[in-house]
Amino acid sequence: MSKIYGLTGGIASGKSTVLNLFRQNKFIVYDADYVAREVVKLGTIGLAQITGQFGSSVLLADGTLNRKKLSSIVFSDQTQLEKLNQITRPLIKKEILQTVSDVKKSTQSDISIFEIPLLFEGNYQNYFDGVISLYVQPQIQLHRLMQRNGISKKVALEQINSQMSMDEKKRRADFVIDNSGDMNHLQNEFDKLVSQL
Repeated sequence: MSKIYGLTGGIASGKSTVLNLFRQNKFIVYDADYVAREVVKLGTIGLAQITGQFGSSVLLADGTLNRKKLSSIVFSDQTQLEKLNQITRPLIKKEILQTVSDVKKSTQSDISIFEIPLLFEGNYQNYFDGVISLYVQPQIQLHRLMQRNGISKKVALEQINSQMSMDEKKRRADFVIDNSGDMNHLQNEFDKLVSQL
């Protein structure tokens, strides 16, 4: 029987790096960000609802979503962000749960990993065979985020504080990967985790 684990972690905790390690080790990998892009592609109900809510100014000339334009509207206005979330979240959840269901029905004895940044916030934990959370020490997370995105300490802290704390994600997870060290440390943590799955 196939198993599927949810993977989560705070911003700049190394989710993409760990997802690549899973890929390199021949795990089947799914990505919630990919699902989020798929549900608003040209011709989808998601795109039609967004256009209905925000107007055709959020479309590019070819009819696809202008993400930059939409971001500028929703990230400066909490009410607009909530309206967008009310459209996209149910569509994303439906797709994710369909994928999880399909994997669990499979007769293969594969292990799949589904990366969902807001896994606990979206209450996805009960659908998986277990949840893996990435942990990184707060000062390292702050430094990595500032470096990666070229942002000030103030902006980085705002982004970190807008999410569930990593301590809370760590507490709720079934497995924890500590990504506070270098790549060798991460590889050891990864190998240890894989032996437990």
